Amino acid sequence: MVKQLSVLALSLGCGVFTGPADFSHAAATFGCGPADGLATWITLASQPIPPAGPRFPYVAIMIDQPLSALAGQTFLVGNGGTAGATYVGVLNSFEYASTGRVIIGSVDADSTIHGQVSLTFPSRQAVGAFTAPWIQRTGILCG
Repeated sequence: MVKQLSVLALSLGCGVFTGPADFSHAAATFGCGPADGLATWITLASQPIPPAGPRFPYVAIMIDQPLSALAGQTFLVGNGGTAGATYVGVLNSFEYASTGRVIIGSVDADSTIHGQVSLTFPSRQAVGAFTAPWIQRTGILCG
């Protein structure tokens, strides 16, 4: 059973509730971190994630650790944290999470990641559980 992640969209000008949007699809893969070392990327999206990448809108999470170091860990987002998150609403329109956390409960033998997020973006929050199957990618070199 896949639990759903909801993003609540709020209008900052008048505080009117305009959500929620369903982010029930997830995927994970490796990539390069900020120091060009191995990192884990998790994508949360409202539609299935094709091999070419997610459709708008989606949340991209970067954890500055390899897959083998994730299980049972909490990663903070924001100043001094070891994770970062971006909400991408449409092409060239994105917001960085100012605070939050990503909790990785477990990683299965097939590298599927089970976790929870609580992220605060300038105009919305993303809170909920996710199950992210691992997508093996080739041709990415870090370092």
